[in-house]
Amino acid sequence: MLLLVGAFGAPLPAEEQALWKAMSEDQRETAARRLGALLKFESSWKQLPAEAAAAEAALSLNRFYELAAAWRERRSLSSIGIAAALPRRRSMSNHVDLQRLVVGVVDADKEASVRQLSFALAEAYTRELGHEGKAPPSENTLRKFVQDELRRRRTEGTPGNEVMFDCCGCGLPHADGVFTAFLVLDKASRAVLGAALGDADASRAGYALAAKDALDRISSVPLVGIGWAERLERSELVFGLDEHAWANHAAEMRALGMRNQLQPVTRAKRFGAYVRPLLGPRMGRVKFMPGKVSKEEATARATTDDAARLAVEVDFHNLQRVADEEATGASLPPADLITLLKRVAKG
Repeated sequence: MLLLVGAFGAPLPAEEQALWKAMSEDQRETAARRLGALLKFESSWKQLPAEAAAAEAALSLNRFYELAAAWRERRSLSSIGIAAALPRRRSMSNHVDLQRLVVGVVDADKEASVRQLSFALAEAYTRELGHEGKAPPSENTLRKFVQDELRRRRTEGTPGNEVMFDCCGCGLPHADGVFTAFLVLDKASRAVLGAALGDADASRAGYALAAKDALDRISSVPLVGIGWAERLERSELVFGLDEHAWANHAAEMRALGMRNQLQPVTRAKRFGAYVRPLLGPRMGRVKFMPGKVSKEEATARATTDDAARLAVEVDFHNLQRVADEEATGASLPPADLITLLKRVAKG
């Protein structure tokens, strides 16, 4: 699903969700292969040549160019030669509508029971889509969409489900100059899983230190006492100024069996892309300055004392975040999160 989010954004459009769910496992594998090749072919970071992209998609060069043109015309699974071949089902349009409507139904009454939400979904389907006089989908179908939406929300709100690696400039208490902070952030809890100071021109080393710190923190108080997700669904990493150092990143992730994890963020204004929405302009006495990470900025060299100052602020921040979370019972961090952190920690 991470590949789909990378292609279509989050939340995933209901039509694309419905098309994906309707595919067989073999069709999904083929669709993922073609979609991945198309995204690499159009990438501004490290564009894959057409011949290589066609080979990765297991297509002839002419057929690949045809799909690329269709993809540019309409970014949809229906444009890559898989979804269009699916058997047409009358229920498909109903499911697309239900997937879209159920989000608003649950938003309107988060405390309602599954039965109440199913009735509300039936009413929304009849009212908003002009189906008066027609029977709504079956109760089992309505319940399934409600339960799937509730399950999705529970998963997305669980620590360890989505983890972001970000770097940006920062100011530290009782220290002069601008430093570059490397952070491992949990999207659900907004906890800082790991943090380190480094150099934006050596971001692999900076993230390695942050990942090592994260491995220690997730097995220590207070993070050890939280209820973790069963698996890591999504992770992204903001590249530093040394994009060339990440040239083999995709191959390394494939070798690890996690090719859809640590999706690279390479846009011009990427620094602090996750710090700002998850932590805000400050974390205690640490001030974040995303605009200060540039080739023109002379960043300060961090000392042991500077690293200790950052660690103290992370400790206080995490204590507050855990205190704000409802107790759901302690569990172990996702195994794939630990695997990912160990890989990044190697630099």
